[in-house]
Amino acid sequence: MKFVNFAKYEDLNRVASARTAHFAYADRLRARGELAVGGPLLDGDGQRIGLLFIYEAPSRDVALGFVRDDPFTSAKALSRYVVTEWRLRGANVGLLAKANRSADHTGGAPPQVRLFANYTKYSGDVSRLEHVRPAHWQYDHALKRDGKQALAGPCADNSGGLFVYSATSAGEAISHANNDPFVLEGVVAGSELHEWLIEGVNTDLLTSDFPPGKQDLPVDSTG
Repeated sequence: MKFVNFAKYEDLNRVASARTAHFAYADRLRARGELAVGGPLLDGDGQRIGLLFIYEAPSRDVALGFVRDDPFTSAKALSRYVVTEWRLRGANVGLLAKANRSADHTGGAPPQVRLFANYTKYSGDVSRLEHVRPAHWQYDHALKRDGKQALAGPCADNSGGLFVYSATSAGEAISHANNDPFVLEGVVAGSELHEWLIEGVNTDLLTSDFPPGKQDLPVDSTG
């Protein structure tokens, strides 16, 4: 099972002091097959404000343990974190590889591809969600086909989703988000969109959690 950790920083000095230990910890998780992809989130001024990790774990308790054992947590560098079970519907490994900055832990080199993570929350109208979802899937397919989407999938409880766009600017990424049928039809109740710097990828973990073709079928369940 996959779990998204969406966290915000509390103290940048503590982040800086714990960063080397944090990188080493993340490398160990990836090597053990417990971290698919992760890296910091940026605000509109390019400042690091948090992190987004996608873990592979048998339960949420185990995923929470990954967060508690992170040097950022023990250094009290995080103000909050939210760990949510998530289902990967599609991944563009090529985009993730081009965005990967794992060899540059200093943050000095620009990535070949800019990625923007859109962490969304849905309204409680399940019937509207199910009605609009086929159009949302078609929109996602078009973005993926055009090389504009790196990751996509819903939270396991249908409370929201994570969609990662490839874009040249925040404005372009916001346009991708705002043209999603989920937004146009009022399914999305709120979202946070931030540039995401990828600092390590375990491609073996980036396999879909859905049977082939399921996302092309009418929906009456999660997905």
